[in-house]
Formats: sequence, C-alpha cells, structure tokens
Amino acid sequence: MNLRQSIGIFCLLLSGMAIPAQENAENAKQQAKDLADKAKGEGSDRAKQVQDFCAAAQLQPKDKKYADACNSYRAGLINDDTAWLASAIALYKSHDLDKAESTAKLVTNYDQKLSGQAKFLLDLIKNERLLNQVKAAWAKGDFSTVLSSAQAITNADSRASASTYVNNVALYNGYLDQAQKLAQSNPQGAISQLTQAQSLNPNGPGNIAARIADLQKAMQAKSAPPPPAATAKPAADSAAEIAKKVAKLMSDAKDAEKQGKLPDALIDYAMVLKLQPVNKDAQSNTDRIEQAIKSDPAAARNELTSAIRSFYQSQFDQAQTALRDYLKSADTAQNPGAAYFYLGAALLEQSMLQTPRSQWQGPSAEAQSAFKEARKANYNPARAYVSPALLKVWDSTGP
Repeated sequence: MNLRQSIGIFCLLLSGMAIPAQENAENAKQQAKDLADKAKGEGSDRAKQVQDFCAAAQLQPKDKKYADACNSYRAGLINDDTAWLASAIALYKSHDLDKAESTAKLVTNYDQKLSGQAKFLLDLIKNERLLNQVKAAWAKGDFSTVLSSAQAITNADSRASASTYVNNVALYNGYLDQAQKLAQSNPQGAISQLTQAQSLNPNGPGNIAARIADLQKAMQAKSAPPPPAATAKPAADSAAEIAKKVAKLMSDAKDAEKQGKLPDALIDYAMVLKLQPVNKDAQSNTDRIEQAIKSDPAAARNELTSAIRSFYQSQFDQAQTALRDYLKSADTAQNPGAAYFYLGAALLEQSMLQTPRSQWQGPSAEAQSAFKEARKANYNPARAYVSPALLKVWDSTGP
C-alpha cells in the first residue's frame, strides 16, 4: 500500500467518526430545546420548571439563554420560598395556625434547607393544634380527649405543656377514688375530696354536685333527731334488733377512734345512748373523748404546725385537708386566723401552679372566703415569708 492509498483510508475513517459526533451534538441541542419548551409550561410546579431549565443548561453549556433562564428561575424560586417561609413563621407566632399552615405548604422542596424548615414549622403547627385540643377538652371535662390528644403530641415543649392537664386528670380521678373509699366511713372527708375535684375542674366527670348532695343528705339523716310520734305509733324494735344496731354503732365508733376521727365517734356513741341510755361503755367513751378534745390544745397546735409545714413544702392537698380538719371544731381551733390564711394560701398557690397564666381567672371564691375569715380573726401574715402574688390577693380582700 502506497502513501496515497494510506491517506485516503485515514480520511475515510475520520469522516466516519465525525458523523456520530455531529449527531450527538444535534441530539443534545434538541433535548435542551425540548426541556426548555417543557419548562415554560410548568409554572404550576416551579421546582420542576427550574430543574428542566437547569438540565437544558447542562446539555448546552455554551448557549447563554439556557444558563440565564436556569439562574433567573432558580433565584426567583428561592426568593419566593424564603418569603413564604418568613410569612408562615410570622403567622404561627400570631397563632393564626390555619394561614400559617397553608402558607408553609407553599414552600417547595427545591432547596433542602428551606423545605426542611417549612416541614419543621408544619410539625409545630400540628402539635400546637393538638395542645389546643387538650386545653379545650380539659375545659369541657372531656378527659379521654385530653389523654388521647396529649399522647399524639411529639414536640417536647408542647408535650410539657400538655402534661399539666394530664397530671390534672390523674389528680381529679384520685380525688374521686379517695371520695369513693371514704363515702361510708367518713362522708365529710369524702365531701372534702369531691370539693377539691370540683375546684380543680367544675366541668369534670363523675356528677360531683349530685354526689356531694347525696353525702350531705346521708349525714343529715344520720344525725337528725327521730321524727315526732305519729298518732299510730310504729312497732318498736325488738331487743334483738336494738342490740344488733348498738353493736354496729359501737364498732363504727371504735373504727373512727382508731382513725383519729373523734367527732364521728362521738356521733356514733350518741346514737347508741339514744337506743340504750344506760349503755355505760358508750357514756364513758363519750366522756373520755370530750375530755381529750378539751384538754389537749397541744395536739391542735401540732396539727396546725404540720399543716403550715405542708404548705411551705408545696404539699397543697395535704395542707388543705389538715387545715379543714383543724377548723372543724371550735374547741380545737386555737388559732383560726392562721388556719384560714394558710387554707386560702394553699388553694391560691395550687390554682396558680396548675392553671396556665393566660387562663388563670383569679382566686377561687373559697380562697377569698378563707382570707376574709382570717381577717375577721385579726390575723396578719409574716409578709417576708409570703410570695408577692399571694400578698396581692390577700391585700385585695382587705377593707
């Protein structure tokens, strides 16, 4: 093969290689044009529009129009997403959750940072809605919704706020359970537990008002004198029936003494003496209890000291129970002014701790009444040991 033949073959090979390269260039040019045309009609999906313009620019890097379109549309999209996100955050802070949610959803997925912030905001909105459901359900006394909505909350701050209401549900149910246990042996104690539940949530379940009324009727019936004799007298109890009633009353009285419920024991012994006026055990036990109450002021002072100590340890339920017991009897309440003051203080502090500041509506009627009773007894608290918020309410009850 001579030189001329070799050159001819080489040129033929080069021309064969140039054809595919030219075809590839033409294909890339056409693909870029198709992508750009497609992008122009994708205004409803701006993230896809930017992706197609930028893909066209990659296929034709030397064609400035594609690069300009890519940069322009991308900058506009990011600017709009930034503006939507800022607007959504402002709406969330103003608690307009519906508008905040719809605005946050306008942020596209194009920029990972912006779309991530928008998703986080949407999660906050969802959790605040759940927290609002918890608050509304608590106000209506719908405890099952309180618990289910609180359980669905994932944000730590919202969950902490909801836990207050969850704990209040447990506290309320605890009052009802304790009242159920005390209903037979100590109806006054049961009424106290129900009253605390009612103060915690006036709309709570359990028909509190009716239960309190039933307990009060039962107490009145137990202590009421026998009805006046009718024209036709009913048949008197037999000796065996009287003995059975006396045995039950004596047993109840001894149980009440063991539990430290001396007033209840006195009532039972008094009923025994109505049935059996010569019952020596009932009479001697009555004399002994009455003497113990009259001659033991130290016990009353210790009870008051313990109640005040419970208040300063933030054991408000325990303090309220002890103070109410202390105030039951005029014989043992040696310092009613202090007792009424700390009863009002315990009620007030508990309500301020358990109620969000935005929802607190001031001291309860019971707390204000306790403060007024303390003033009637000429009690003056040591102001250095009382919180400013408590003192503000105390001063408002003055003349």
